[in-house]
Amino acid sequence: MNDTLPRLRLTGRRAPSEHIDGAWWPTSKRLADELPALMAAVSDAMPHIAMVGYRRDGWIAPSSLTLDGAHPVELLEFVSSEPPTVILIGEDGHHLTLRVIDPDTDEGQAQRSLAEIPRRTAGIPPAGGVHARSVHEVAKKLAEHEGRNDPARDAQILQWCEDAAVQFDEARIQTFVPILVEHIVNNRIHEEHHSATWSSRR
Repeated sequence: MNDTLPRLRLTGRRAPSEHIDGAWWPTSKRLADELPALMAAVSDAMPHIAMVGYRRDGWIAPSSLTLDGAHPVELLEFVSSEPPTVILIGEDGHHLTLRVIDPDTDEGQAQRSLAEIPRRTAGIPPAGGVHARSVHEVAKKLAEHEGRNDPARDAQILQWCEDAAVQFDEARIQTFVPILVEHIVNNRIHEEHHSATWSSRR
């Protein structure tokens, strides 16, 4: 393995239609071993990370991580139908969502996957924005973004948000749970739109 190969690529400013900020190719499934280097790489944009959410996908991870001279970072797994993802959440609610490339991926394929991430600006981008403070706010935000103005659809999105939130009932830091819920449901909406588009072309 060539240790000089790039392992992280960020998009720059995310387009409104996107919900991924970049891609990351860790060296192993041991999250506690991999996160320090990742957090250092994004420290200019996110100097104080409070929580890392990760899609359950074979990671070996403790419930929290403490770096030298830093406070504990809560590690919170979640279930989702999307490809493997990690979400770095700062103390101020700003966050970066990264698609995870499997550590066992061939170097050539991993580099091609990283190169597929569009880079719109140089350097590490400002991360995320002000986050919703409740599951109901998340549902309202996603429904407004979709723009259907359909009460039945709005109710469906709210139900998806409530269903996604259940898995975080035991989270130590509840403040950032809406960020994870928004990510999971937003991905579900994207998948639904993609499937509908694919079906219409067949």
